[in-house]
Amino acid sequence: MKLNLKKEVNKLKYIFLFAAVILLFINMSYAKESKDFIKKGNSLYKKDKFKDAEVQYRKALEIDPNSNIAKFNLGTSYYRQGNFDKAKESFDGVDNKSFDKKDLAGAYYNLGNSLLQEKKYQESIDSYKKALVNSPNDKDAKYNLEYAKKMLQQQMQQQNQQNKNQQNKDQQNQDQKDKQNQQSKDQQNQDKQKQDQQNQQSKDKQSKNDQNKDKQQEQQQKPKISKKDAERILQALANEEKNVQKKQKAKAAVKGKLEKNW
Repeated sequence: MKLNLKKEVNKLKYIFLFAAVILLFINMSYAKESKDFIKKGNSLYKKDKFKDAEVQYRKALEIDPNSNIAKFNLGTSYYRQGNFDKAKESFDGVDNKSFDKKDLAGAYYNLGNSLLQEKKYQESIDSYKKALVNSPNDKDAKYNLEYAKKMLQQQMQQQNQQNKNQQNKDQQNQDQKDKQNQQSKDQQNQDKQKQDQQNQQSKDKQSKNDQNKDKQQEQQQKPKISKKDAERILQALANEEKNVQKKQKAKAAVKGKLEKNW
């Protein structure tokens, strides 16, 4: 059985065409739903209900994540709520090649001004630069950019000086602490020396007391001699002394006689 290739190709064409139509219809349906959320958000935004508008814009982006209008409007709703970081994030997501550069430049310019008032100079510089990317001849953006750079330089100088002052203060506090620690240490050494001296004096005193006590005990332990015994001992010593003297005289007399006989 031969296949009619031409007929089969035509069938495939019809199938692809039908699928394309369905996808287009779906995309159009999604796009319409996304635009509906954007319209609701815009209506709320005009009533200054910026938080409610934000919700609608985010719903639009859930359906169509590439919607530059939803991104831009979401950024403006964040901006009006004072959430500048989120606003910048939303604006950065906008494709400036397919979006009105004038509107985008104005959004970045306003964002830069708000960040400048909050003294977030680096962030404001970034916003002014992006404003100038979309509108290179914007004199106000150029002026504010230079002003923000100057303020950033002053801020950095002040921060450096504050850091230096803090370091000096910390060093002074540390020096004072070290001095107090040294004084405390010296006082402890003095107290220890004084205590050691007192302990030594107490020890010497105790030792002297012990020696005196030992002497007293030694004297108490010596046998006591009665008065009568003492007199008898003295008499005996005197008699012994007399006997010694008699013996010496006798020897001298004998020696004298011998010399005379010669």
